[in-house]
Amino acid sequence: MSRNVESVQVRLTGAGVRVTGRVVDDAADCAAHSHGLVREFFQAHPCASLRRAQFEIRDRKGDVALVPIAWVEMPTEREARELKTLVDAGGSGNVTELSRERGRYRSVRYTGDAYASRRDGAVVVNAQAHPVARGWAGLALTSIATNAIE
Repeated sequence: MSRNVESVQVRLTGAGVRVTGRVVDDAADCAAHSHGLVREFFQAHPCASLRRAQFEIRDRKGDVALVPIAWVEMPTEREARELKTLVDAGGSGNVTELSRERGRYRSVRYTGDAYASRRDGAVVVNAQAHPVARGWAGLALTSIATNAIE
């Protein structure tokens, strides 16, 4: 899963934005780094591994957005399908974004409006994009989140 972070940075840069910050974290305890029903799911179905990344991106106008991404490897494809269904449901919780645990953007509360996910075998990837300064458009943020998971 380690190659994913570098390839995401390239895809985000290719989307017409400049990546100005990146934080990466690996963990084995998905329940400790999640919230809501997703945490409950991980308590009953522990993950095999968790990799999270946080990108700070800027467009040409100086607008800033955060793009948190999580790669969760589950022991089985069945559990991965169940996890993807759960994280895709509104209000179910999610893997905790790195910015909520450390750094200068702890107060950012993600709405899920610009959200994308995919499953590749036993790995579930999800990303969000959220503005933190000026006026990012919803469509642009959704495109950024989609680019991040591909």
